Amino acid sequence: MKLIEMRYARIEGIEVLVQVNSAAEAKAAIKELKHKKKELALLKKRLLKEERSSRAAHERAERAREREAKARGLVASMRRVGRIFKKPAPVTARDPGAISADIRAMDDIAHNIDSCVVQLEGKLLRMG
Repeated sequence: MKLIEMRYARIEGIEVLVQVNSAAEAKAAIKELKHKKKELALLKKRLLKEERSSRAAHERAERAREREAKARGLVASMRRVGRIFKKPAPVTARDPGAISADIRAMDDIAHNIDSCVVQLEGKLLRMG
């Protein structure tokens, strides 16, 4: 996940850090954070779509393995023996668990962005 650099804030892991010195910088930082949240929402949407397709691919592969294991007879046995000596086909889809972890991290980052926005707005209220 590669995000665009921000001027007043930075994201380290799931932690969001903001450094402002004036009200104008605080307003700009709020805009920057809201934009970053929209960017994260788009990335999350893409990851959710990828997770659905990955889960479907893994389920199809599992069902195919189960069908093959249940198949009986001489031809099915020969097919299984033949596959022992073949290299297994690589699974092209990412692991759904890893994608879910990325989605949870994005949710945490979005929550932390909301917290920073609330803190900056409170700071603006005290200044003005």
